[in-house]
Amino acid sequence: MKRKKPASGLSIAALVLGIIAMFLPIPVLDVIIGVLGLIFVIVAKKNGDSSGLSTAALVCSIIGTIWSINFTISSLFWGWGSNSFWF
Repeated sequence: MKRKKPASGLSIAALVLGIIAMFLPIPVLDVIIGVLGLIFVIVAKKNGDSSGLSTAALVCSIIGTIWSINFTISSLFWGWGSNSFWF
């Protein structure tokens, strides 16, 4: 039975950054964090990390980046923290 290589530190960092990008309510910073998560997971995949953790990091980073871009664009139109944004 062939043992799988353990997940790399880049995959773990990408997963953490992807989760932070999903829930951080700061308009531009969360886009930067989401893109950093995507870069980390792409580098980890190119280095041969095919663990489930790297796949989860890829999914979380993609979702976090899309949500953060959406949040940043909507905050430009409605203003971050204004009452019209939430109602």
